[in-house]
Amino acid sequence: MNPHAHAIDRLHGLQIDTILAGANLAAMRPRFAALANRHENGTAPRAVSAFQLFQTPPAIAARLVALLALKPGARVLEPSAGLGRILDALAPLQCGEVIAVETAPSCAGELFRKDRPGVTIKQQDFLTCTPDELGTFDAVAMNPPFHIRADIQHILHGLTFLKSGGTLAALCLNTDHRRKALQPLAATWEELPCGTFAKEGTHVPTVLLTIKAPATA
Repeated sequence: MNPHAHAIDRLHGLQIDTILAGANLAAMRPRFAALANRHENGTAPRAVSAFQLFQTPPAIAARLVALLALKPGARVLEPSAGLGRILDALAPLQCGEVIAVETAPSCAGELFRKDRPGVTIKQQDFLTCTPDELGTFDAVAMNPPFHIRADIQHILHGLTFLKSGGTLAALCLNTDHRRKALQPLAATWEELPCGTFAKEGTHVPTVLLTIKAPATA
């Protein structure tokens, strides 16, 4: 790659990280304002915020889950569960067991409040989880944090949990670093419109990808 073009792409990636941080702060502001004004409006809203919480749009969560082509009884891992959008998309699919991991206490608290049959919630940093602890899975469905290329790290870690022949479906940022690290591994790579996450507070370019674990004899 031309050094000038590489520098421009790197600056673009840094700009996206800055946009994400700003969007997260903007999303948090009205929640805290509502709490500050609860003595005036007579309500006590429950504010739920976490750094890098950009929920998966329901339509994208449904498409992501459909790419897994799950069979009844499949064991599924959701490593960055947030407030449960992907879990909601998994609900009708007759999974055998779903393990959902979420590091943010506020988000994990919301997940624990909702009854989801067959779903086990673990409040833990996914990057500290191991296959020895959680086991292996037929599928991994994830919308990982994007900040400072965390999506690359989370997706590569997610691959270590796949059974032979299993499928990982994930969202990531669409930047040069992600393309270099993840696209060579991908079975499918779909660039999503920049407005896909607009209702969630950001316009960053994203990709919906799948990676398949090799099947062993």
